[in-house]
Amino acid sequence: MKKIGLFLLAMVTVLGFTGCGSSEDKDGAAVSTKQSTEDKAVNETKKMEAMQKDLEDKGVEFSLSSSYGYLYFNREKSLDYDYFEMRFVFNNDTDEVYEVELVQKGNIDGKEKDTQYYDISSGRIVESSVISDSDISNVAEVLESIDYSDKELLEFAKWYYENNK
Repeated sequence: MKKIGLFLLAMVTVLGFTGCGSSEDKDGAAVSTKQSTEDKAVNETKKMEAMQKDLEDKGVEFSLSSSYGYLYFNREKSLDYDYFEMRFVFNNDTDEVYEVELVQKGNIDGKEKDTQYYDISSGRIVESSVISDSDISNVAEVLESIDYSDKELLEFAKWYYENNK
């Protein structure tokens, strides 16, 4: 009987000690959440600024027409890179990209090719479901030349648009 009593006393003591450290101060939790949110925003800004510099180093220029909801990425033909113009079309109410347009120039004649249209689905650039003139391999070629994924580029376009309109 003594062993059972000692066992129960030991268990109550152990459970009591484990419960002592588990109560969280509500203000401490709020401060911690606020700090982690601020840290995340600072890290996001640093990441996007680094991406902007990297794209500029690769010859990409940015121009914005916020009244129409357009963000242009342009790169002129050089020794290392081919010309392209990529236009991100934003919904002015939600600041979300809903369409991407791509124009490339031919390597031999230097003439602009037809504009190709792409939709956005689940945060990815996909061939247009309405306009038949879209070839996803052309977008893949551009993305490969700038060394970013479509998700990264869409994320950057949204950040750039929101911070520069």
